[in-house]
Amino acid sequence: MPYLNHNTPNITCFIRNEYLFNHESGHGEYTPCNIHSVASLENRVPLFEAFLSNGVNWTRRPLSAFCWKPCDPLPLEELLYWDCFSPYIDVSTRARFRGLRAKLITPSSTQVWGEYLFTLDWGWENKGILDTNFSETSEHKCAHLFKMDSGHICAYPNNRIIWHDKAWSDNPITHNPGYKIDTTVYSVENVKVCYTDDNYMTNFTETPQDEKL
Repeated sequence: MPYLNHNTPNITCFIRNEYLFNHESGHGEYTPCNIHSVASLENRVPLFEAFLSNGVNWTRRPLSAFCWKPCDPLPLEELLYWDCFSPYIDVSTRARFRGLRAKLITPSSTQVWGEYLFTLDWGWENKGILDTNFSETSEHKCAHLFKMDSGHICAYPNNRIIWHDKAWSDNPITHNPGYKIDTTVYSVENVKVCYTDDNYMTNFTETPQDEKL
């Protein structure tokens, strides 16, 4: 898993010009661009790098800076729920979701439609540094990016998405049926009551070999 920066699938879209002029000018104006990578700074939103049609490459812009068609800006907190959980970020396209549409449940409790693009996920890979974040706990959330019908680009977690697949999801959820976060840590290493010997084709015993001596 790369540290800090990762290439993303290319998104051809627009950058809002106020993000090129420190929000002092450029409002209501747009420049064509290609989003091509993302930076993950813990306790900051994912920040995207964009190659502008005028030859400029601009780094670390939030999702609120971009739209795939002109539209009124939305507050950043409407476009995504979570900051980055760690500097170790993975980018992948979930094959099962490729081309699917979904309804996103916004913080203001509205439901808006969009098309899936790709997914950001986080972990902790530097074993030499104390892991102080939540990337591998029950607080963990991935972020699925969507091209919204409204023109915005959003990044939402699983529990705020209702996927639509007309060949499969024929009974879409309308309310939470009582689902809860699973806080179980799944491992088999520390629950076995049997032990192995030194044979290549292992034999299992109920007591350690040294206790038999």
